[in-house]
Amino acid sequence: MFDLDARLPPGALCAADPEALSGELQGALWWHGSAASMEVDGRTGAVTLWHPVADGPGAVPTDANTDNGQFGEIDTMTGLHCRPGVHCGLVAEGATQDAAIATLAIRFYAPPGEDARTLVTLNPASGDNYLFVSESAGLLTAKDDSGLIAVDAPCPAHDAPRLVVVSLAGDRLAVAVGPARADARASKGVLHGPASLFIGCRNQRPRLLKTLGGALILDVWLFPGRSLLHSDAEADRAALAALKRHHLWAED
Repeated sequence: MFDLDARLPPGALCAADPEALSGELQGALWWHGSAASMEVDGRTGAVTLWHPVADGPGAVPTDANTDNGQFGEIDTMTGLHCRPGVHCGLVAEGATQDAAIATLAIRFYAPPGEDARTLVTLNPASGDNYLFVSESAGLLTAKDDSGLIAVDAPCPAHDAPRLVVVSLAGDRLAVAVGPARADARASKGVLHGPASLFIGCRNQRPRLLKTLGGALILDVWLFPGRSLLHSDAEADRAALAALKRHHLWAED
């Protein structure tokens, strides 16, 4: 046993318990990959419902996910286990009422030699465009389907979970992975209107198998109407710090 005379950050003594960060992350939708938050089919082991930490839509299997998305566990890490070339995705329908401004954050683990590929997608109901976040060969990419905008950032090389933050503000897009950050600007606004959040896939379609990789998705956050990486507001800076703190104390 030892004593510390320094003040520790919230969550340091709580094993990264989501409740410890509820204040700083107020207004965010958070799908935390614990066994308690995921309903699993007892026969197949497939995730049938991923409950958010607080109020918000649950994430359910897409039409193309036929018992493929499993509850996964690697060491002490738990979450949605995706497999290469297999549609394991979930969708939170109507997660935001306006996709023009939003922040996505993801904690994921890709075993050595595996590409995570599609991690999350913000897909408006209009169907004319969508924004997805993917990883391949150690490079994190955020881009839209219509070719308006794209940003890349290198992932840390060490074998450990990664935290990715992506912010969209109209025609501006930014991505942060560890110490790396990249920004870009489009010729016009990228997304608009109500949108659903897809986890581990891009949409409901059963094809696009080459976009489906192998990753354990540990946490997913959506901040509707907030572009954390483009903001100097105190609440947004606090939210970014809380994400990093959770990643620090949750990491093995």
